[in-house]
Amino acid sequence: MNILVKLARLSSVLLLSSLFSVSHAATSYDDAVLAFENRDYTTALELSLPLAKQNDVAAMTLLGRVYDEGFNKPKEAFPWFLKAAELGNAQAQVELAELYNAGEGVAQDTRKAVVWYEKAAAQGHEEAQLALGLHYLEDMDDNVTAADYFQQAADQGNATAQYKLGLLYLGDTGIKADTLKAWLYFTLAADKMPEAAQARDVLELEMSNSQLKQATLQLKQWQSSR
Repeated sequence: MNILVKLARLSSVLLLSSLFSVSHAATSYDDAVLAFENRDYTTALELSLPLAKQNDVAAMTLLGRVYDEGFNKPKEAFPWFLKAAELGNAQAQVELAELYNAGEGVAQDTRKAVVWYEKAAAQGHEEAQLALGLHYLEDMDDNVTAADYFQQAADQGNATAQYKLGLLYLGDTGIKADTLKAWLYFTLAADKMPEAAQARDVLELEMSNSQLKQATLQLKQWQSSR
């Protein structure tokens, strides 16, 4: 057989083998996710562990969650979250930050928690943006920075961030009072948070008909821009 033909056949075999391996890995990961969602943590562990050992970042993160949320073993989860976080996985960065923040599976270290939240927030992770907003609001008494992070998360539809942003716009917070914006963010969060709906209803009692019309228009503009 011609050597070129042999090489061509060998290349085809290697390519098919590679494609099969990728497809199999993807199927295993999807099955692991499904098992995790169904709280079948033993199966999720069995499926995700081999992939994690092959440096599959998503599998590492899932494996960490299996240990942490499924088996309540944050100490076993920590190294997997750390490895995936160092490789840039935003969800792993958030999970790692939460372990540092709570002191679960590792010594409590708020500074390190903030560092990892910041890395995830920079990738647009809304949970990290919200966590940083709460950190600056409650721990640092820095409402301006808190508002910035809340805004980032609110723009992605995070109801808690929208509610917190609405509260900041009520005034006496270091943020310029803006009734229309407060109403807007309370309204956006109202379907998911009863306290936001209540805050909006109370605010409406103090608003003029003109302000309500402007606020409603502002809401429509916000919705159409999404």
